[in-house]
Amino acid sequence: MITQEPPLAPAAVATGNAIRTAQLEGALRRAGHSTAQVWLERQNGSHANAFKSLDDLHAAITRTNPDVILVMYWELLEFLPFDLPQAVVLDFVAPRPLEVLYENPELVSFELQRLQGLLAKCDLLLTGNESQRELLRFALLEAGFDLRFNDPLLVVPLAGEPAGQPESDPRETGWTLVSGGVHWPWRESEAYWQAIRRMQDDPHASTPRLVLFGGPYQWQAVLDGEGGQKAPLMHRGPGHATSETFQTHGLAPYEHFSRYLLEHSHIGLEVAEANIERQYSQSFRSLEFLRHGLPLICNDYLPIAKLIEQYKAGWTVKSPEDIAELLREIMRSPDEWKARSDNALRLVKEQLNPDVAIRPLLDWLKTPQKAVRLPVVQQLPTPVDLATPPWGERIKRQWRIIRRLCLGRIFAPDSKTGPGENILIVTRRDLFPADHGGAVKIVETARGLSQHGRKVGIVSDDRKHWWLFENGVEKRHRLPLWLRFLSLPRTLTRLLHFSKDLPESNSFLYLPFTDGSFFWHCLYVGKRLNAGILQAEFPAYAKPCIEAREILNAAVVLVEHNVEYARLRAQVPELTDQQFQNLRAIEVDLCNRSNAVVCVSDNDRQQLLNDGVKPGLLNTIPHGFNPEPYKLPAINTIREDFGIPADAVLIAFHGTFSYPPNRDALQVFADILLPQLKGNRTPFHVIAIGRNPPQAGLHPNMHCTGSVKDVGPWLKGCDLAVVPLQEGGGTRMKIIDCFAAGLPVISTSKGIEGIPVVNGREAVICDDWLSMTNEIIGLGESEERREQLVNAALEFASGMDWKSICGQYLDVYSTIRPAPK
Repeated sequence: MITQEPPLAPAAVATGNAIRTAQLEGALRRAGHSTAQVWLERQNGSHANAFKSLDDLHAAITRTNPDVILVMYWELLEFLPFDLPQAVVLDFVAPRPLEVLYENPELVSFELQRLQGLLAKCDLLLTGNESQRELLRFALLEAGFDLRFNDPLLVVPLAGEPAGQPESDPRETGWTLVSGGVHWPWRESEAYWQAIRRMQDDPHASTPRLVLFGGPYQWQAVLDGEGGQKAPLMHRGPGHATSETFQTHGLAPYEHFSRYLLEHSHIGLEVAEANIERQYSQSFRSLEFLRHGLPLICNDYLPIAKLIEQYKAGWTVKSPEDIAELLREIMRSPDEWKARSDNALRLVKEQLNPDVAIRPLLDWLKTPQKAVRLPVVQQLPTPVDLATPPWGERIKRQWRIIRRLCLGRIFAPDSKTGPGENILIVTRRDLFPADHGGAVKIVETARGLSQHGRKVGIVSDDRKHWWLFENGVEKRHRLPLWLRFLSLPRTLTRLLHFSKDLPESNSFLYLPFTDGSFFWHCLYVGKRLNAGILQAEFPAYAKPCIEAREILNAAVVLVEHNVEYARLRAQVPELTDQQFQNLRAIEVDLCNRSNAVVCVSDNDRQQLLNDGVKPGLLNTIPHGFNPEPYKLPAINTIREDFGIPADAVLIAFHGTFSYPPNRDALQVFADILLPQLKGNRTPFHVIAIGRNPPQAGLHPNMHCTGSVKDVGPWLKGCDLAVVPLQEGGGTRMKIIDCFAAGLPVISTSKGIEGIPVVNGREAVICDDWLSMTNEIIGLGESEERREQLVNAALEFASGMDWKSICGQYLDVYSTIRPAPK
């Protein structure tokens, strides 16, 4: 069970969500199911069952290995990994889009889009009543549920266990009415309270006492950065009114509120002005009143009103004008009140008891299954425009049509064979030697795909050559000379490009927006390969692929190494807000114009989903590793080559050191970790493996190798790996490399982001430097602990070789191949 908060604590103020969780958990346990609860950590803490990120939650799911996952609030789906093998059940008992309508109406469209994307992670939804169930059907269709074969909606109403009869006699103590709860903008009850208070103006009738408990949402103070203290029961400080007939109090601890209902109250009120949200809602307050034997006065438009009338467990009213006369009638007939109090408890026992309410879910749990999804249809045609545009625009359109037809004649694949099985990758040119993360990923993807019997080509802005991979072997081929004359000269292109409004340090990643050679290389090599897939590695390279798609009758796959606009915002201080907005809009647009989008982590996938990429396009395929270099013998001369003592513990850290986060990590070693390790009886030395190391020595115990052919033997020559990254995007290929090399790993959360390990099992995760230092010392001294981590990490990495990973790419390709023309 994934919840917003820790388990219900009777001595604390309780939210409806906490009460609902406790009820469902109890009913599930009594039915013979075992449960485990994890919750969102909203404040600083380190409880083993709390999570703060998607990675934390993924680790908790891996650790507990549940058969079914029950998510108790829809926004928590943002933390849930995609494509889980377990069925996911969402408890959706509040019509959230209707609540937003009253909180922030300008955000309704955004929230609906967000909800649609998150519902794609679910297999079953629980609602509080039939009205909510019907309300959600169209939302589920939009989210891709195929409603022809099963119904992914169950009604599991809010419930409660009988708490006892009212203990006071209203004929002796006077009548006490109780209501309240969190102050929500869609609950306008003031007209009813005024009508009740005006009863004291009638000298011929008694006046009931009205007691209201209320306050802000339980976690609002935490979200605002304030303390979470609420006014105690019966406190009469500022903002709390009191008189003989009218009292207001802060939200009370759950057990205090329950005791007050039993000892002092006689009737519960659930009344407010009618609106669209209220017509679908079912309040926790109503259940609390009923289970304490309080007959309920509620509006006749509420979903619970039918049960109240059926069981005579209270009364219904239409408007504030009805409330005073109804109360006078009730106070004249205390015996009728007593009968309806008994009926309230009977209603709870027969209909709203947790063990009864949960029966539909228990039936489903006998054979839980994933939801059936609708097929994803690619909708890529240009909108039809029947208007007559100006002549200038018409000429441009005619030129584009003629150009496309001519190019189609020249470059289109054989119409008899249709789209081919082969793949063309379009990307940056700095791939060989593959000594940085992006290059390794691209080259190994091409190699792995070719090992599945596909020909894989790679083109870039290199005007002379392209690469062909067959059966795992790459070969460089020449491009024809005439192809160069179809684009502006390379020097002029780069001059035009680097003067655009782009962050200078990363503008090369957006070169396809200026350099037309990508398009022509795509057409030429795509034709030669009969490529059915055009794969863009990094967002901007999707542009020439999209332009060539119709001509080559191919599908476009965009591979996101990071969410680039988010990475740039984090790493490029000079990036302006306008540049960020433009780059985000460009990236999201390119994703939506592609046939499929591959993310390397669920973190990136969730961000793209939140920012507007269509959920049906998104897939998660992690990075892998090439097992061959890890079969090579370890380099055992590292200590001798760098003059390191024989008893020293060697700490590996590898990457491209022109990359700012890697450079900052070296500084952490030099300024923090190595000085803290200095006093230990065993010396520690850092081996920094990778190109572009800093020229000046950062620390006497830090040694740089420079660029190496194979990183595997270097890693195997070290004792452990430490990854003190504080920034970066995507996933960390270096973590998988270390796992494959059999190195125990210590990392920050950022350093291992996107890799669903369990802390302490496959790797050690810590985010303060003193703890990291202690972990380094502990691992350095404990061979047994190192072996435990290594064995778990090797098992984790099994099946993550590039050939196996590329099988997942083939699965994506199989869903998007275009039909033959």
